Amino acid sequence: MSEKPIDVSFVMTVYNKEYYLPSVLKSLLGQTGLENPEFIFIDDLSTDKSVEIIKKYTKGVPNVIIVENKDNRGISPRTNQGISLAHGKYVRMLDSDDIFPIDSTRKMLDLAQELNADMVYGCFQKTGKFPQELEDETLEDFGYTYQKNALLGVLRGRFTRMGQIIKTDVLKKAKGADERVFIQDESIPIRAAIHADGVIKIDANVVLVPREIGNFSGNKLQLDHDRFLAYYYVLTDNPSLPENAQKLMYGKAVSAYWKMIRKTRKFPWFSSAFVRYLRCKISPQLPNLSALEKMKGDFLALDGVRRVVNPLNSLE
Repeated sequence: MSEKPIDVSFVMTVYNKEYYLPSVLKSLLGQTGLENPEFIFIDDLSTDKSVEIIKKYTKGVPNVIIVENKDNRGISPRTNQGISLAHGKYVRMLDSDDIFPIDSTRKMLDLAQELNADMVYGCFQKTGKFPQELEDETLEDFGYTYQKNALLGVLRGRFTRMGQIIKTDVLKKAKGADERVFIQDESIPIRAAIHADGVIKIDANVVLVPREIGNFSGNKLQLDHDRFLAYYYVLTDNPSLPENAQKLMYGKAVSAYWKMIRKTRKFPWFSSAFVRYLRCKISPQLPNLSALEKMKGDFLALDGVRRVVNPLNSLE
């Protein structure tokens, strides 16, 4: 490990992404303008050539950590495993099938430092292109908004798809992703925002999604399930949050539940879920804990969604 301070730690979880990895790694290792980056790869027992490809492309690159796990745990525990190893002032996480514009990290770091913000988020774009077509993309001109109250900024914006840079100490204080939730996209920003001072949202695509083959974003029930649980656990773990934040989170949880009901029930418009959804849309409501417990039970009874087994709790 270099004695020079690490400016940013990249954390990538990996599971059977050999098709994407050559292009993902070219754009990641080619990020411009960084002084001393760190690259942390956490493999979740891939059965293809993912680890072999990572080793090939990172040979001779400084500050590389490759963890080859002996069991499969899921995205959230592996993300936390990577965060626990980070030495940088900031962490930028990525899925192993997403591509960063090569100048995006430097520009996000510059904004974070200029405005003294703990979190910087951008947009993502599903490009429909092959990974090889995206390797040398740069960030287009962009505007941005800053909000001192990071939690309200995150709750009122769209913060998904791992399009963020977050101060490492904030991530560790927040204990990273909620390991009770399989996909980490929703839980990380809200958990971090509780502890963050300031968030910036830039209106440019900092994550480019290639033509997708077999990832979880195609399973809409999984997304509804994980989105609901992310908000459920934040609400029940933090009962002293400000009322305006509680109302926004409860509305998002109710919305995720209503989306699930629409997909799984006949005549959903006549259900209590629709009535509750309308009430929250018309006038934001404080959480109804008994209703949340009922919704949680319905989600946990769903078939066809993945759940974390034996969480690692790396950041506990």
